Amino acid sequence: MKPTLFGIAIFLVTLSSCTVYKEYTIDIYKPGVIAVPPDVENVALVYRNFKYRGDSLQHYYKKDNRLIKSKNDPASLDSILANYALKELAANLKDKNTFKEIHIYPEIFKSHTGKKLPPLQFGLVRKLTSSSHTDLLISLETFSYFFSKYSGNVEIPKSEEVITAAVWAVYDPNAEKVIERKTMIDTIFWNNYNENGKKVKDSKLPPRKVALKIAAQLAGENYSKRFFASWQTVTRVYSVPPPADFSTAAAYVEKGDWENAIAIWERYAPDKNGRMAIHARYNLALAYEMKDDIDTALKWLALAQQLATSYKSKENTKRILEYRIILMNRKKDIDRLNRSNAE
Repeated sequence: MKPTLFGIAIFLVTLSSCTVYKEYTIDIYKPGVIAVPPDVENVALVYRNFKYRGDSLQHYYKKDNRLIKSKNDPASLDSILANYALKELAANLKDKNTFKEIHIYPEIFKSHTGKKLPPLQFGLVRKLTSSSHTDLLISLETFSYFFSKYSGNVEIPKSEEVITAAVWAVYDPNAEKVIERKTMIDTIFWNNYNENGKKVKDSKLPPRKVALKIAAQLAGENYSKRFFASWQTVTRVYSVPPPADFSTAAAYVEKGDWENAIAIWERYAPDKNGRMAIHARYNLALAYEMKDDIDTALKWLALAQQLATSYKSKENTKRILEYRIILMNRKKDIDRLNRSNAE
């Protein structure tokens, strides 16, 4: 399995030491994380229609720094957007043949509010799945959203964004078990510039209701990925200390030429290079992750940690430990995928 590399490095932070940290974007293949019982064929999707008592801005939006009430929102806007999310979830699950049949019931529950959101009672879960002849219940427990627009100026482009927050739950009526209860927060952003930072002529930002629809669909799509293996976009960070060789290596990274980058970093990896060796070893861990050699990546990271500890570098140690967790989880994902393919 080899990740698809498509990102280019961008500047993140320039510290007083003149070490620059850059970001590299990749696609990785991740297994599904929801353990659906193997005998489940048919599922029911419902919208629980719950709102927390403090969640009262669904008919408002922000324009620059002003809160404005929308004049033309349908009273059922919550249900309309939740239905878009459920339909997109169903479409993605069908596309991946995750279940044999998928039934959507967006209007079973009347709108209700409360301070807490307890799980559904399994008596009700069994009633819903029995009446729909389904084996599993997926519930969009609550769905919130907020639209903002910014007029822009010479320094900041005109833009829009929608933030959505959804609580999803998966109920197994036979085992009387909540398989998962997951809060997911997504942000979708628009402006008139392309990936290269150039303004797109005659481009238009979507109206608020269109933007809300797109964001709701994205919420459903993103949750669907928890049921099946899929490509997901992630970022990694590597460092460029002052020596010119590290800038040369960074240029190789931007081209996806990891072999030449490795050759440079290996020259700085020995102990005699002091703090430069910490950066070199950390970068080598990233390079070997890109080569799908997670074990070697972890070895280089362990060597980087040893040196960072000896120099009492808290910042580097923290970054190394965070990356180690990422690599360990990546290794587990690969093992799961390999076992699944073997079966």
